[in-house]
Amino acid sequence: MGYDDVEAELRRHPKVRECVVATIHTGSRNTLVAYVVTAGRTDPAEIRAFLATQRVRSDRIPRAVIVVDSLPRTSSGEVDREGLPLPVLPGRAAGGKGSLPAFGDGPPGPVMLVLAVIVAVPAFLLTNTFWPGSTDLSVVPQPWAGLFTVLYVAECLSFGLGAGFLFLGRRRLLGMGRPPWLTTLAHLSVVWLLVAWWPQDNFYRLAAKNDWERQAALVYGFNITLMIAAAVLVAFAVREDRAG
Repeated sequence: MGYDDVEAELRRHPKVRECVVATIHTGSRNTLVAYVVTAGRTDPAEIRAFLATQRVRSDRIPRAVIVVDSLPRTSSGEVDREGLPLPVLPGRAAGGKGSLPAFGDGPPGPVMLVLAVIVAVPAFLLTNTFWPGSTDLSVVPQPWAGLFTVLYVAECLSFGLGAGFLFLGRRRLLGMGRPPWLTTLAHLSVVWLLVAWWPQDNFYRLAAKNDWERQAALVYGFNITLMIAAAVLVAFAVREDRAG
């Protein structure tokens, strides 16, 4: 089965000059890959996201988009599919001209971690400003005070990691080939699952056990929304990507 329909939609992208879609053998599976020649610098993840908004079934959206300087051609001018470069896979060397990005290309982990720490430090320092007394351990004996301090630090780091994923994580999710609306929901769900810990625990620590109005607000503001976020991620994970 050919991929003329996919290639036609790819050519509708304003920056795609030439393209070819092919199935290549990677390890133990066949993988659908799009090779594109672009006018100017273009994000491969953005091209995949563009296809998801067009009339292309999810199982026919290429798992990877590889930007090349030119498509290899035979002496008769036809695209030489045997000469197409292999994509870079983790732990394997690239093969052929123009082999560029790895599958699921996304933001580097160290950048995310550095950003998490940068955000976590002021969050930790401002906790008692936003929630006075919520982290007061003056009457808590050791080693419990130390354990609670580690918990507060972890909550702030989680908040920072969520902030980092908010700004850097969507591109990685776009590369997984899910519909844009589901990708957006999954992106925001991951962010909420991470950032919620910091405000949630501080609000709970200051809420009286019999303050039913506040307890209900916290349950529906945090617990229920966290359940919904987890359910969204389950839907994102089980959504079948048949491109491979």
